Amino acid sequence: MPDAAHAVGLALRLTTPTTRAAFTDILNRLAGRHAALRTAIVTGAAGEHARLLRVDRELARPVLRWTDMPGDDELDAADRLRRLLEPPFDLANPPLWRFELLDAGARGQVLAFGAHHAVSDLQSLLLVAGELDAELSGTSLGAAVTNRDIDLLIEAQQTDDTPGEGVTAWREAFQGSDRLDLTLARPRPATRSYRAGSVSVTIPDGLMERVSAAASGLAITPAAFCLGTLTVLLARMRQKERFVLAVPVDTRIHADAYDAVGFFGVPVPFPAEAGAGERIERVLRRTDGRLDRVLAKGAMFSDVLSTLARQGLHRANAPLVEVYFNYVRSAAGRLAHLEVLPAGTGYSDLDLMITMTPDAGRIRLDHNLDILDAATSVELGEEFLRLLAEAADDPTAAVRSTPGTAVEATPVTRTTSGTTVEVPEGATEDTRPAPRRSLALAATFALGNLPLLCEAAVEEGARDGGLTVAEAPYHQVLAALRDPSGVFADPTAAVGVALLRAADLERFGPVDDVLLAELRTAFPAALRAVSERTRKPLIVGFLPSAHARDRFARWEREIADELAEVPGIAVLRPDDWTRCHAVEEPFDERTERIAHLPFTPHFQAAVALCLADVVRAVRRPAPKVIAVDGDETLWGGVAGEIGPEAVDLTGPRALLARRLLQWRAAGALLALVSNNDEATVRAVLDRPDSLLKAEHFSVLSATWGPKSGRLAEAARTLGLGPDSFLFLDDNPVEIAGVRSALPEVLSVTCPPSAELGAFLGRLWPLVPAAATAEDALRARFYEQERDRDAVRAQAGFEEFLAQLELEVDIRALSGADVERAEQLVRRTNQFTLRARSADGGDLGRWRERGEVWTAAARDRFGDYGQIGLLALRADGDQLDVLAWLMSCRALGRGVEERLLRWLADRADELGCVKVRLTAERTPRNVPARRLLAALGGGDQDDERLETVVTPEHLRAFRSWRRG
Repeated sequence: MPDAAHAVGLALRLTTPTTRAAFTDILNRLAGRHAALRTAIVTGAAGEHARLLRVDRELARPVLRWTDMPGDDELDAADRLRRLLEPPFDLANPPLWRFELLDAGARGQVLAFGAHHAVSDLQSLLLVAGELDAELSGTSLGAAVTNRDIDLLIEAQQTDDTPGEGVTAWREAFQGSDRLDLTLARPRPATRSYRAGSVSVTIPDGLMERVSAAASGLAITPAAFCLGTLTVLLARMRQKERFVLAVPVDTRIHADAYDAVGFFGVPVPFPAEAGAGERIERVLRRTDGRLDRVLAKGAMFSDVLSTLARQGLHRANAPLVEVYFNYVRSAAGRLAHLEVLPAGTGYSDLDLMITMTPDAGRIRLDHNLDILDAATSVELGEEFLRLLAEAADDPTAAVRSTPGTAVEATPVTRTTSGTTVEVPEGATEDTRPAPRRSLALAATFALGNLPLLCEAAVEEGARDGGLTVAEAPYHQVLAALRDPSGVFADPTAAVGVALLRAADLERFGPVDDVLLAELRTAFPAALRAVSERTRKPLIVGFLPSAHARDRFARWEREIADELAEVPGIAVLRPDDWTRCHAVEEPFDERTERIAHLPFTPHFQAAVALCLADVVRAVRRPAPKVIAVDGDETLWGGVAGEIGPEAVDLTGPRALLARRLLQWRAAGALLALVSNNDEATVRAVLDRPDSLLKAEHFSVLSATWGPKSGRLAEAARTLGLGPDSFLFLDDNPVEIAGVRSALPEVLSVTCPPSAELGAFLGRLWPLVPAAATAEDALRARFYEQERDRDAVRAQAGFEEFLAQLELEVDIRALSGADVERAEQLVRRTNQFTLRARSADGGDLGRWRERGEVWTAAARDRFGDYGQIGLLALRADGDQLDVLAWLMSCRALGRGVEERLLRWLADRADELGCVKVRLTAERTPRNVPARRLLAALGGGDQDDERLETVVTPEHLRAFRSWRRG
């Protein structure tokens, strides 16, 4: 077998360029954190068959190979990855990892990297990609040298070498297995070449949400649903009922080693079974049950090796197990500075390895080129997607209509970005209902009727039909938080809830202080991780106990205090549940004793009502601007009367300031609207003990006059609608005035200091974390905008545009861009050609119907971030613009003209001689209608505007020269 068949690798495009020195430092820190990069495989003293791991503290050789690519050299990521990993590894000479950065200057940078399988697995590559992405963003992950990963590897894979419970029955499950012999493109040669190709297929938007919803209905995991569906597909294709697949067991789960790098992914044979007359749902449930057995600690390939040999599966020129299925949940689908490229190592000892990465929206098929080719592999992947869609819609269908006869289906072929996917006839993305959103719920105690009560309470008054509660397994809160296929990771989950009681930790045995201290670290770490990974609101509730013990109460209090300031997490304490819903007797000792159900029905109802209040609050659209009064609101006292140095900035006032800073970090803008002279206000903000400074406010209005007028002026200054404002003031008269003049502003009376803490808890149970890089940069953008305004005031408009040194980067939408793109679709209401659809599926439909491009902009004052989306479809000699959205902060500075010129160039590339733009009137899209009217599409107040123009007309258009 070629050495390259023992390697795993990835290729990544850097969307943010780096330098040799900076990237070398990043990799050196990576090698310090992860011992796998410093590990050698050496022969032990016991003889040549004894292999040992040797971990060096420092590497004798550099980790990075930096290659400058001349302008005429093709930047072929797949070829470079194959060439990087082809040379044999010297196992005794680390690093057994290779990194090559290909620097092509203006054409971009590509990183090819990989490792020998003895020190890595696919999940390790994705973890490394995630850490590289974080470091490229400027977040240093530390340089301390540690061998922690090796310790965790030993813990995860250490067994007592005795057969596990039920091993005999497990071996019987493999009896009667046949070979699949996937000779779909050509016969198998007598001698294996081990050459492999790699293709990727795009998962249609919305499919994994449908799969997750269907899996939840069957009480199985999405991974089991996908593996079971693959079993059905192979059974149909090869007319077999029993065969053997292999799945990787990520042994990280046995040592809480979810961020560890190394060979943790142990391949284990899996008995696939799909009887011809069975329903698909039975296959899916059986698959889920057998996966539980595979995931048990100590499961090994050797457990069933002799059983497989007795089935006659061995062939000298073929792998014993032909198909390998890997379901990977990873942050690689949300990389900000890296994009995963479709590239393989070029070698494999398998016939087919199918890797599903739902977070990245891709299926990768690495295939044996002796018997499969790219076309048949893509066709197999697309057929798998079609069957997934069918099974999600109707899992009661038969595996095959009769034994030996494949189920007939009349598919409808639909083209998606990159592939052609078949879906059941009559089903379309436009007509298929979106899966109902869920509330992921885990508790340390039995839930009883709480899930049903929560569903009813959340549904009361909900405009979107409420939420379906998805329960984690009883008592398994930590496992549910860490499970990459669990209820918290489910794409349909809109919000997560974890209910904790320290007393429950002793339900199945005593918990000493050492273990309690370990759990004190483990729980908040897991809660933080799931919040950061999912970017969904997370509610952590601490429930009361009938017999509270001091050390448990202290444990709960310390975790609650730690999480209270974490963006994206809301904390409810034991006294919060009955603050608004009084309950005479919360505890039921009888049901707790017999069923671990600690609470009375009345208290369960109070918990459900309290949770519903918080769920509605955290799902409420976030304000874009928070305007706040000064005297008796942001600070205690009247600054003009007692002096700036005497006002109170402590206690609840400091809490309000911290919350406002958290909102600013999450992307909200702050405005200070105070009835004071500006010098007095600035003197307060300049105090050393003031958390908020003048530069934190995008608008600082310190004067006298109606606050409604000053808020309207702030809206004009920021280019935002008043309906995106939240206004806080302690004076009911001021609040009434703003409500009367600007009813679209959410105006809220701020209570006295004694009530301020509880008020903020109700108003903002949590402050969201910044969802995108653009959110984190938003406040800085408005600071830069003031500098632009100063230049604009001193120059004519064309001179101003020239002085901006504007750069616009337009590229095809990638997986890393999707989150921001969806945010643009949700938030953009001014420069958009039409209203967004109610089902939220616009982006998926645009990608299905044509091509989607994203635009980012920067000028000499700063970075605007990703500010635009264009969806296009070529129809003969005409290029139709399906959608054009732009952030309002990019308007009026030449970006529109740059995009029009790019549209003209794209039309030329596609052979189109004309470009059609249409717009439909909405209450807010005047800027978009104004542009179309200027292009000859009609009057800007028409209900519908349409223009068909030549590329030359688009290139010549200048909005500021009209009239």
